Amino acid sequence: MDFKPLGDYEELLRSAPAGWGSGTVTHGSGGVVLDDLIAGIQRHRETATAGYWPDQEPRPVAIGCVPWLTDQSIASALAGLGGCCIVVDKQQPDYAAVRYLAEHGSSLSSVYLSAFADRGLPDQDGSPPVIGPSSGMMPPVDLGPVRVVGWRKADDGRPRPMLHAKLLVLGVATFQEDDEFGQEIFSFDPKTVWLGSANWTMAGRSHIEFGLWSTDPQLVERTFKYLESLLTFSEPRGSSTAGPEPQLVSAVWDNEAFYEYLAEHAPDPADGDSPDDAPDGMSPS
Repeated sequence: MDFKPLGDYEELLRSAPAGWGSGTVTHGSGGVVLDDLIAGIQRHRETATAGYWPDQEPRPVAIGCVPWLTDQSIASALAGLGGCCIVVDKQQPDYAAVRYLAEHGSSLSSVYLSAFADRGLPDQDGSPPVIGPSSGMMPPVDLGPVRVVGWRKADDGRPRPMLHAKLLVLGVATFQEDDEFGQEIFSFDPKTVWLGSANWTMAGRSHIEFGLWSTDPQLVERTFKYLESLLTFSEPRGSSTAGPEPQLVSAVWDNEAFYEYLAEHAPDPADGDSPDDAPDGMSPS
């Protein structure tokens, strides 16, 4: 028996993206909602880097999360970006759309995300990385286009807590050199956010759903920060751990090494420096 999509019943308003102050909103047919999601991704890919200098190496990128991803057209749209990292729930099978995005999408490096500034891979003994006076930046981690989070599906079928949010933030990844300090600066500039009820699945096209694009700065930034934290909590695609076991861990600051470094490089009073010349937040004691 074929089931008519709920959004196609004549009693309902015809679903189409409608503009509002900060973007578009779509209610009703899941097919139209997901098509508007795809259109937004494609529009971002084509227009996002306008206004950036070529030497910034701007690329349209995305981070997001969704419980299930089976819609090939969405996977293809994401794979067309200059980089992405989408977190899916660990309980979902390795669907064809997930494999496609993992194999054809461009990976996003952690170097573009400030939440990873003090996070890295543990060593072979499981010890966290150590930050000292000469350690420099944390080595970047290739996050991959797809990651997982949560619990593995229970063998007895009992429900387990899961990632259920459907969120996407589109932005621009840039790179520039700071000639004054000799540093390389990488950044993710979040531009717009998609929020919705629809899973990114073929079945979702038959449901009654909603989707919302917004460029409201506070909403974009708040969602971006949440997704950053979710990425730090995530695991590589294919992780077989029973429960949540984040791949990346917080670094440990070697305070003793910093004290020794400061003592060795303390200014000589004969040079005219005094305790009053100490930088803000530092005490000579």
